Amino acid sequence: MIDSGAMPSNKKKASKPEQDASYAVGDRLKFNLHTGRIVDATIKAIIERTDGKRLQVDFGKDETALVHLWQVVEKVR
Repeated sequence: MIDSGAMPSNKKKASKPEQDASYAVGDRLKFNLHTGRIVDATIKAIIERTDGKRLQVDFGKDETALVHLWQVVEKVR
């Protein structure tokens, strides 16, 4: 058996989004970018697609993103 020497990861896996989670334009939330950075954001639009809902969010200074519901960490307000 060959040991790669890798350390075990202590990262938390993303949880499944709540099916009854309701979001509205203007809600503030925290979400996880694909880089692992968690940022505060404001919902600008809710987009319905065939693969599910996505949120158009505004964060930082002049930054926007289209995120999946599973990327939402918590609702701030």
